[in-house]
Amino acid sequence: MLFLKVMISGALASGKGTQCELIVKKFGLVHISTGDLLRAEVSSGTDIGNKAKEFMNAGKLVPDEIVTAIVTSQLSREDAKENGWILDGYPRSFSQAQSLQSLKIITDV
Repeated sequence: MLFLKVMISGALASGKGTQCELIVKKFGLVHISTGDLLRAEVSSGTDIGNKAKEFMNAGKLVPDEIVTAIVTSQLSREDAKENGWILDGYPRSFSQAQSLQSLKIITDV
């Protein structure tokens, strides 16, 4: 089965979330938002969430390793494999892009 793998990038408040909603609605993709995932991990009190919270509370970016682990976990879920996905806010750095490439995760758009 063919499914889309999409990445959307842009500055804060540039409309990424709005566009993602429209794309998800039209194509049935799984929306993978790093911001939403990090907030969910923090509110759930997971180990990753607690580590991320330290950086977030200090006004620092969450390290690439933590963000990449959260994203790759979502990409390996059955719904993402079956329906395709849209990455919202990832990758944000060259290092994160390299991580995707090394994991052989390639987007279509």
